[in-house]
Amino acid sequence: MIINVPLGAFGGPLRNGDMIAVANVVEYLRKTDDANIKFHLLPSSISSTSHCQKFYKFLLRNTDYFSEIAGERQLTWNNINLWDFRGLSGDLVKIPNSKIKEDKIVIFPLFNAEYNTYRNWPKYVFDNIIKHNNELYPNYRKVLCLETPIDEVEGWEQSTDFLKNLDHIMTCKTFIGGDTGTSHFAGALENGPQNIIYFYSGHGLLHTTPFNSTLGKGIIVHYWHNLEQTKWV
Repeated sequence: MIINVPLGAFGGPLRNGDMIAVANVVEYLRKTDDANIKFHLLPSSISSTSHCQKFYKFLLRNTDYFSEIAGERQLTWNNINLWDFRGLSGDLVKIPNSKIKEDKIVIFPLFNAEYNTYRNWPKYVFDNIIKHNNELYPNYRKVLCLETPIDEVEGWEQSTDFLKNLDHIMTCKTFIGGDTGTSHFAGALENGPQNIIYFYSGHGLLHTTPFNSTLGKGIIVHYWHNLEQTKWV
């Protein structure tokens, strides 16, 4: 059964973390309603930003939660909070991953969030993460996955290709990320990174922590955040 999801069923246009949470809803409905349910996300329901459009296409190709073909039914829900729904369903979403792991550490720094800016890492947090992991993984390949390039960080590659960055998560042994969609992706992966570390501001929300983190997958490190200095420069 394919159910069309319009804009508004889950609030505003869906971003990457939201789409993983929608897949979690599908998994719940398969257990409680119909094992063959899939969602077709109507175009207006997805954020128009490039990385969100690419991520939906990735999910269409790599999971069975979504259908490229529209269905005959429409979801009649209105403004359901995906993260509150997670409190009902639990963490069920599973994204397949058969890729071979490399001796690689990837970091997804977060310092350009345009909303909920408390999520942005202060520069001292980023610098300490780099220093600590240089010492911890001297022989690993080291990749910074970014939206746009930053100043050179010695010993670290920079990757700004979104789909390549997803592949980096799927093939690394250690993942470090912030309060954003890529962390939900890492947490939802089957056969994901062996070591997962999330750096979250103490001002973050408990119900939006990455999938499976409350079940023991990965650890969350909280840092002190001066809210007057949320921009990384």
